[in-house]
Amino acid sequence: MPRIRQAILLLAVASIAGACTGTGAAPSSAPGTGWATAVPSIASTAAPIASTAPASAAPLAAPTVTLTEWRVVVAGTIKAGKTQITSANTGAIQHEMLIFKSDLAASAYPVDAKGDIKEDGKGVTLVSDGENIDPGGSQVREIDLTPGKYLFLCNIPGHFKAGMFTIVTVVR
Repeated sequence: MPRIRQAILLLAVASIAGACTGTGAAPSSAPGTGWATAVPSIASTAAPIASTAPASAAPLAAPTVTLTEWRVVVAGTIKAGKTQITSANTGAIQHEMLIFKSDLAASAYPVDAKGDIKEDGKGVTLVSDGENIDPGGSQVREIDLTPGKYLFLCNIPGHFKAGMFTIVTVVR
């Protein structure tokens, strides 16, 4: 019996690792990626991982952002300039997509007593904010991005605290 348990555990770990780093998967910096749905408590304690694309990948000129419980997924880096961003909610509940520019780490963003980002807080600039997006819905926005570090997130109460954000690099 111990060998069966060991094999099951090894298979589960391999499956999770493959889901987080497998080819074809969109990179995400959402803490707990691959775990958040199965084990919500891990999402609030995991450290963020910066969203990066392989060195050979070209920056996206018109990215799609996928919102789901408790992740924000953007494939690769984004090209600077006027950019049309499509935000699609593939989750089961309502989400929103905000974009902030700041050199602060996600853990250093100003938050209120409940852990939600203060949208007009010190050290961060709100670049884009839209309406809430219902499950299965999407939203298209055109924004002008300059090179730098951005935080894409859902700031519906509790969502940021649950790890629903990703760090995106905008390049020339």
